[in-house]
Amino acid sequence: MKLYLPYVFKNLVLIVLILLVSAASTLAFQGSGRIVGKVVDEKGESIIGATIKIVGQTGGASTNIDGAFNISLAAGTYSLDISYISYQTKRITGIVVKAGESTPLNISLSPSTSQLNEVVIVSTYSKSNTEGLFVKQKNAVNFTNGISAEQITKTPDSNVGQSLKRISGISTFDNKYVVVRGISERYNVATLDGTPMPSTDYSRRNFSFELIPSEMIEGVLVHKTVTPDLPVGFGGGMIQVNSKDIPTQNFATFSVGSGYNSQSTGNDFLSNKRGKYDYLGFDDGTRKMSTGPLVSTSGRINAAAFTQADFDQSRLFTNNWNIYKYVALPGQNLAFSFGRNIELKKAEHKFGYIAAINYRNSQNISRVENRRDRFLLSQESLDKFGNGPIGSGKIYSFNSTLGAMFNMGFKTKTNTFSLKNTYSRVFSNVTTNLFGYDEVTSEFYVGPQYKPSVQRISIEPDFLTLLQTKLMGENQLGSYKVTWDLSRTSIDRERKDMMRRELINRDQLFGDFYTDWVKDAGYTVYPGSRQNFNLNQVDYNWNFTVSKPLVKTGPFSGTLKAGYIGFAKNQKNNFLTAYIRPGDNTTQLQARFNLAEYHLPQNFGPGKMVYEIDPMGNNGYEGKSKFHTGYFMIDQRFWDKLRLVGGFRLENFKLDMLDDAITTLNSRFDSNVKVIKSDFEIEPKFNLLPSFNLTYKLNDQFNFRVAYSQSITRPEFNESSFATNFNSELQADVSGGLVTSTTTTSYDFRAEWFPGVGEVLSVGVFNKDLAKPLELIKLNDLNYNLYYYINAQSANCYGLEFEMRKNLGFFNSESTWLSKLVVSSNLSLLRSSVIGRRLPFDGEGDFIEKVGLPENGIQTIRLKYIPFKQNRPLFGQTPILFNAGIEYNTDKFGINIVHNYSGRKFFVLTSSPEANEFEAPFEQTDLQFSSNFFNNKLKVKMNLGNIFNNTNFY
Repeated sequence: MKLYLPYVFKNLVLIVLILLVSAASTLAFQGSGRIVGKVVDEKGESIIGATIKIVGQTGGASTNIDGAFNISLAAGTYSLDISYISYQTKRITGIVVKAGESTPLNISLSPSTSQLNEVVIVSTYSKSNTEGLFVKQKNAVNFTNGISAEQITKTPDSNVGQSLKRISGISTFDNKYVVVRGISERYNVATLDGTPMPSTDYSRRNFSFELIPSEMIEGVLVHKTVTPDLPVGFGGGMIQVNSKDIPTQNFATFSVGSGYNSQSTGNDFLSNKRGKYDYLGFDDGTRKMSTGPLVSTSGRINAAAFTQADFDQSRLFTNNWNIYKYVALPGQNLAFSFGRNIELKKAEHKFGYIAAINYRNSQNISRVENRRDRFLLSQESLDKFGNGPIGSGKIYSFNSTLGAMFNMGFKTKTNTFSLKNTYSRVFSNVTTNLFGYDEVTSEFYVGPQYKPSVQRISIEPDFLTLLQTKLMGENQLGSYKVTWDLSRTSIDRERKDMMRRELINRDQLFGDFYTDWVKDAGYTVYPGSRQNFNLNQVDYNWNFTVSKPLVKTGPFSGTLKAGYIGFAKNQKNNFLTAYIRPGDNTTQLQARFNLAEYHLPQNFGPGKMVYEIDPMGNNGYEGKSKFHTGYFMIDQRFWDKLRLVGGFRLENFKLDMLDDAITTLNSRFDSNVKVIKSDFEIEPKFNLLPSFNLTYKLNDQFNFRVAYSQSITRPEFNESSFATNFNSELQADVSGGLVTSTTTTSYDFRAEWFPGVGEVLSVGVFNKDLAKPLELIKLNDLNYNLYYYINAQSANCYGLEFEMRKNLGFFNSESTWLSKLVVSSNLSLLRSSVIGRRLPFDGEGDFIEKVGLPENGIQTIRLKYIPFKQNRPLFGQTPILFNAGIEYNTDKFGINIVHNYSGRKFFVLTSSPEANEFEAPFEQTDLQFSSNFFNNKLKVKMNLGNIFNNTNFY
């Protein structure tokens, strides 16, 4: 308990300070009230210069470049008139203003149909307020689905990754890697405040959404169809995460929470030795792998070739092999945020800022049953287990998340400037303790009637940091609207002293007695190895857009938009792997011993142990990429029914790498041959990509949408390099290859009905043709677990989507409780087919194709692939996704139940279709109770996650 006393004390002090600041902020905010809001047109676009008048008074305001307004008033009830030239004037009645509070009011104006008489539309406050909140969703230019911050607060979700799976057509891997419409994570783009996020994984192209705490966002919007002005192309979807914006009123909030896990809290928790800063997410040097610099050893093939220098270097390694037993503590989270809206001398000038800090710690134990080939078993051995597990164990996950945000903005009537800053750090220390069978070591028995022959322990201390700074502006220059932004985003990922340890059961027939062993050579990180990994990437993104109304109002109103988007990426990735080997050709270390006890300076030498460093493959890469695109688009209306949003973008992309696949291949072939790309891998310098979204508005409630688009997903650095690294989720090495971009052609249709405020009923179908889709394939080799990237020939993905959200008050308009009851659900049915490619390894040299005659004694060659149709889904796809929820909320009490179901997901693609692996169907039910106290100044929530304790397996 002494270990945690300083930590608990620091948190208590922090809580007291935050409460004092919060109380002071609340007192300072007492005074007159405000009416704050926004005025938009029928397309959801901001109306600049709209007039807001207080009925019966001379005061009022006008909207700024964002269409926003802010009026300070004494407490009371008011009516407002909102007007703008060529639009129908709207009067809002019954607006209640309270001292010290801001009353939100968002208004949508419709074009005037009469030039002779003034038309005044009268509406009540409650209807008009919610109307503005949903007008953008209903009038979006493309197909979107999303989840709001309010909806997220009604679930136990602590980060964006956990919330994404509740959106229609979305599934996730490990609650952090997203799959949209059955298209794997590499074809989906994550953006934070409109800026594309770099990949956070060292072996796959994806973004870990666990980096973004849910308390720091306004909401998440998923774009499923492409428009030319989006920052980058995608094949599945673009997940747009928006951080909290400048507040319309002063506020200060504080929340504190704790969590209990029935199979974790209070139980034994295995880990390597913890550092004193682990709870804050930083390393104190405990995980230092060596006390000195390390270089590659000399003995790569013949173990007898190790030198005295190799043995001396081995003695520099620290002994971090011990496993410690802790007690799993309850989860804990703290969050504090405050915002200020500062009035300046000029009424139309506004300045505001928002700051937030978030902290979470969780310690969870997961039970594991292995139903996939994780311990190198042949199919004959796997068949002995039938559908039962081939092993079991536990995963101990220690996670600390620290997040901070500071956003500020300045607005005038025609200009707005914003500076957004986001910082997030996640420390994840995962200890995996698995038991299973391995027939490579032939002296052991395989079968469910025997005790497991192998114990595998892996420890992964992972430090992941995101830092983003973004400057953005919006300027009205006469009839032209100019928007621009410039951002810098960095990702730093360090895995410090990852431990891989395999023990064998010498008494398999009689009980459990696991001991360490060391073999003289091998291709995997087992039975004993350590690894340091470092990934650093810095992205610069920029965007400049000019738009001009061609016709502002009338039956043929339209807007012309053109812009330029670009980015520059720089990435460095390096890792160092050290394998425990015998000091010479001896089998002495296969006797029983404990590595943690044997790891002494005197036990490194001939006939004993040695660390062999980087004995195979590339151990890193470095690269740069540049992207430029210019686009042109038009938003054109035809009468009040038809809306066309479409245009073209011209893209240019260049990837430069040291040690790319071509360079590596040429280093491995003889000097008298030169490897080049085939026509399949060669890309054009420029790509012209069209996209069109057509909406037919039957009336104010019904939309029919069709869309067509082309987009390109570019290869990432890790996919283009032969550098290999071990991936613990796959229990294998992952390597890139000779890859190229993927072009996705999409066709979409959706019918939407908005029966009331906050209500929707929609059904849609889509079809996607993917040219050269990139997939991760497992090599079928009993002695070597390797995954590599290869472009398939083509793929087709199609599906049906359904979404519903409805208030049940329509059953009985006089029923108070029914009017507070809302049900929601969404369903996605997905299918796909693939034509793959493979190298013809049927005979020696069959995979090589000669190009022309030799020149200067050098023969040019390229790799030859064979296309073949496969009866399987696209990598990462699940055939069915279903979400459902019901919520009941009053001013004092709320209850929310959400259920998520994901069908069998295609998890591992192999070079032999019969060996493909799947994630079994998984479902989870979550429940939340909430209560408000002290006039809604205090909210208490109780979350129950996965209340039926469902598990997933492969």
